[in-house]
Amino acid sequence: MKNMTLDSLDMLSANILVNLYEKHSASSVAMEMNIPAPKVSRCLQHARMIFNDPLFIRKKHGLEPNEFTRQLYPLVKALVQCGEQLHQLESCHDLAASQMMVLYVSDLLIAELPQRLSGAINEAQLPISYELRTGSVDLQEDLAQGLIDLAIVSESSDKALQDDRLTITPLKQLTHLYLLCSLKHPLLQQEISLANIANYPYLSAFGQLDRQAPDPFQRYCTQQRLSCHLAPVDLGREGLEFNQLYRYLSDDKTVSLLPYSRVYEHSELLPGLHVCCLSGMDTARLYQDQPYPRLYMLSRSGRSAAHLDWLKQEIGQLISQNVH
Repeated sequence: MKNMTLDSLDMLSANILVNLYEKHSASSVAMEMNIPAPKVSRCLQHARMIFNDPLFIRKKHGLEPNEFTRQLYPLVKALVQCGEQLHQLESCHDLAASQMMVLYVSDLLIAELPQRLSGAINEAQLPISYELRTGSVDLQEDLAQGLIDLAIVSESSDKALQDDRLTITPLKQLTHLYLLCSLKHPLLQQEISLANIANYPYLSAFGQLDRQAPDPFQRYCTQQRLSCHLAPVDLGREGLEFNQLYRYLSDDKTVSLLPYSRVYEHSELLPGLHVCCLSGMDTARLYQDQPYPRLYMLSRSGRSAAHLDWLKQEIGQLISQNVH
């Protein structure tokens, strides 16, 4: 009886043994399995040592299995098939364990959010996958029904967000305002002031849940009895996105005020537009009689999805580090 050390047989060597039996060529096996030919030879030598047998005889047409290998083949073939089935089972388990999350986040907030979030998930080695959305017909209802797992919104107060079905977590306060207009806009030939801004068609881009409600600049204009005419835009169900800003502001007429630092930090990606930070004095004047807007995180109350708390914490940190 042959002296065998089967506990040393690895799946790669077993797989190569089966393929050599079926193809009779080390080069064909290397090409089929996409591994270097020398590795095929080393694994064959390893198998020969394990089974204490030459296994194959080299002939003109290739490698011919000997009698022992003909008896061995069905057993090793079954072992390889069993290994493949185990691998498939593991893959299905990983897929089932990987939790899909749906996130509602405006791309005005953080540049490269998908890359940053994916990097954090990979580093933490968590089975989380996610889908980013920027639009919803009824965000609060989608959250309550579980169609969206997590949402980041900007509001002047959490009163507009109150819903017994939702958990509301306050995040960062937005204390800066950024003016956007065309490089050739006539406003740039004047003193940049709130009163002068109000003389031009205004694009409201604060991203509030109630799009019919006035944003902070509109409220200020009402308080000060300034004329503020909204620019004609059609955003549909989707919120305003970063790459749409040029489309709405390149007409030398429209102006906008946004509370999101990304438009300033990545203004080089908005060719043809002028982006500047409004003076601290004007910003304080605008918010003198109304609260600064704040980012809020919304989720369904009582939701106990695996890793949801980790995701909340990670997104909160990303906002804290990247939104100014």
